[in-house]
Amino acid sequence: MTLPLRRLFLLTALPGLVAMSTQAQAQIRAQTLAQDYECVMDAARIIALSARTPGVLEEVLVEKGQRVAKGDVIARTDGSMERAALKILKTRAASTAAIEQQTARLGFAQAQLGRAEQLAKQNAQSVVKVEELRYEVSLATSQLQQAKADLASAQAEAERAEIAIENTNIRATVSGVITEVSLSAGEYVTADRHVAILAQTDPIHVDAFLPAEDFPNVRPGLPVVIRPELPLGSSIAGKVLSVDPLFDAASRTFGIRVALANADNAIIGGQRCTLTLGG
Repeated sequence: MTLPLRRLFLLTALPGLVAMSTQAQAQIRAQTLAQDYECVMDAARIIALSARTPGVLEEVLVEKGQRVAKGDVIARTDGSMERAALKILKTRAASTAAIEQQTARLGFAQAQLGRAEQLAKQNAQSVVKVEELRYEVSLATSQLQQAKADLASAQAEAERAEIAIENTNIRATVSGVITEVSLSAGEYVTADRHVAILAQTDPIHVDAFLPAEDFPNVRPGLPVVIRPELPLGSSIAGKVLSVDPLFDAASRTFGIRVALANADNAIIGGQRCTLTLGG
């Protein structure tokens, strides 16, 4: 039986149509990845550095544009009261006089009790005296324990005073560049009044917004090429760090982010760029 011509044509042409469709999809995807998108290059984090405890600024050690390393002291508040308190507490924490005194008292009481118990066995000492000496031993033991507890408390207080002094130091929480110095020595600083602004420049984050239609083609790890405004003609290879899981309903776009290593500070943040997907 001979198949109808129309059906025969469809059966013959179908593999070719499927191949054309797959090839067309690949071409569309390649065209999508080859498109350029506007992007912005900026610091990974912008941090407002403020004091952990309020006080008068004793000194500010940085200037605008200065690069700092993580942990560097950028300013200090007045810590004269904390330093004076630490001297007193360290003296108390170093003294073992009370423990030595109570140890000696306990040893004396135990020796007296031992002699009294020996005499009591020989009926040469009253039971009442033995009980009194046992009470003295118990009291001396308790007072020795209290002296040890007082020493431990003094040591803990000294440690707390050291923390209070450390809290007068305002330190850089990451490595980066100081972009603003807001207060000067002599001004009062609180948690709400930052001393300086610190920009983390390693890595540099590149943010771009792509049309929703491109979402199926973009995944974390996808190679990209970044072309910044400056230096002119330069390009930087990178990979997509993250893809927003939600669209912006108003603009029908979604965001992507690329992180560029910048240990040598060669990449200038705060500028526009062009991003090409696919590398």
